[in-house]
Amino acid sequence: MAITIRNKETEELIRRIGRRTGEGPSAVIRRLAEREAMQHPTRVSEEEVQRRLAFMADLRKRYPPPDDGTTWADLEEEMDSIFGDDLK
Repeated sequence: MAITIRNKETEELIRRIGRRTGEGPSAVIRRLAEREAMQHPTRVSEEEVQRRLAFMADLRKRYPPPDDGTTWADLEEEMDSIFGDDLK
C-alpha cells in the first residue's frame, strides 16, 4: 500500500530530516514510526479493562480456591523450616 503525503510542509520536514541523516523518505518515516510505536505501547480501552475484570471475577466465583485447612501457624512453621532463624 502506498502512502501519499499531500501536505507540503510535512513532506519538506521529511526531506530535511532525510538530508541530515542520509535516509530516503521511506526510511525516515519508518524510523520515526518505529520510535513512536515503542514509546507508546498499545493501550487497552477502559471498556476492555472492565470486561477483563468482570471475566476474572466470574472465574473466581465459579472456581474458588480449595480450602486445605492451612492455618497461619502452619505457614509460620513451614517458613521457619525453610529459612530457619533468618526471619526472627
